[in-house]
Amino acid sequence: MQLTFRVYTRLCTPEAANPDKSFQSDHAKIAIATGGFFGKGPGNSTERNYLPHPYSDFIYATIIEEYGMFGGVVLVAIYLFLLYRCIKIVTAAPKAFGALLACGLSFSLTIQAFANMAVAVGLGPVTGVPLPLVSMGGTSILFTSVAFGIILSVSRDIDEPKKVVVGEIREVAA
Repeated sequence: MQLTFRVYTRLCTPEAANPDKSFQSDHAKIAIATGGFFGKGPGNSTERNYLPHPYSDFIYATIIEEYGMFGGVVLVAIYLFLLYRCIKIVTAAPKAFGALLACGLSFSLTIQAFANMAVAVGLGPVTGVPLPLVSMGGTSILFTSVAFGIILSVSRDIDEPKKVVVGEIREVAA
């Protein structure tokens, strides 16, 4: 009977077998649960004192605790809007290389953001992926800025249609 209970504990509830391994994710879940719909307010997070890295790996849990589910949904909407604008850049890019480069970088940034969010809410394993433009870290912000610079460089080559002003006199080449 004892062997069956140990096997059940190991397979079905791994956090009960070793609570030290799930310390961060447990406190992230507590932060999300105490956040409510509108949160505790900016700077009023209590779980950031217990999380070992509340400013990098589990920043999304801290955001939900301080700004609530409303703030979490707004952050998701911002990343989806970023993806939408990047897709518009990709579809309007004149060259295939620039379009594919911008597409890869934009999907990389949004997948990284959603991977961090999935870890924070407990949908994935703890990976240590930072949340782009939000998490603290020098290398992360450096490469995110480089990615945005490349995407903006691709968008610079897009030709906008010329607007004709009524009453404007055009020069006709003879």
